[in-house]
Amino acid sequence: MKIDLTYADLQYKRSIVYIIFKDGAEIGFFEVRELIANAEKLSDYKPYFVFADATERVAITPLGKSIAGVKKEAPLCRGTAVVVNSSLLKVAANIFGKFARPAFPYKAFTNKIEALEWLYSLQREETLGFETQRRA
Repeated sequence: MKIDLTYADLQYKRSIVYIIFKDGAEIGFFEVRELIANAEKLSDYKPYFVFADATERVAITPLGKSIAGVKKEAPLCRGTAVVVNSSLLKVAANIFGKFARPAFPYKAFTNKIEALEWLYSLQREETLGFETQRRA
């Protein structure tokens, strides 16, 4: 299933919600909430991971940033990988992630394959943690 919004396209595969931002997208409070609602819908209201391709010109407002990593806003999100188009943006996003302390793992990349590998590692950790809890 695919969802086409004015500012992004969303798709779901193997517990990952792929968000491909469109050129010139401006992401604020409303858009973050809409993205989360659609991610939950695509995942059939099960835990999911996010792969966000922000290699086009994308702006996120301070209010959008403030709720993007809040557990109450996205209770099913288990981790987010954001792909940006420059090393400078990657460093800035990772520093922001350390200070904002999102409720789930967050990391920026310049390489899509590395971003997906990181998400797959989070999936494996989550699966192992779930299996360990079931055995206890």
